Amino acid sequence: MKKVLTVAALFTALTGTAVAASNYDLTIEKPAAKVNVKTVAAVKVTAKGAYHINKEYPTKLSLTAPDGVTLDRDKLTAQNAKITEKVLKFEIGLTAATAGKKTITGELKGAVCTENDCIPFSEKVSIEVGVAAQ
Repeated sequence: MKKVLTVAALFTALTGTAVAASNYDLTIEKPAAKVNVKTVAAVKVTAKGAYHINKEYPTKLSLTAPDGVTLDRDKLTAQNAKITEKVLKFEIGLTAATAGKKTITGELKGAVCTENDCIPFSEKVSIEVGVAAQ
């Protein structure tokens, strides 16, 4: 297996945060949230070029919520994801008990492949949610 640097660039946009690697893009979709109202954030990997998402790899997303935030699940696997040839997407249901900026942290593991090789990746994720009072 070839070793590849996984993070080439990092930038923040209004709708989320994205990480660009040579063989995939990682996007964090940040929701608009209100106190005690369930909302959904998303973590999405999009394979680039000849690469595709490895559907057989034991993909997982492990999350840690701050105090006052309840997650529907803190450990997600491929069975909880939407997976196509080019896209892996986890949707994270969350509810915040108080207003303010909340940061959910975690780690995403997966792999992208070509016909000739597979490259596993491990990325730290940070989902920042602004929670408004009702």
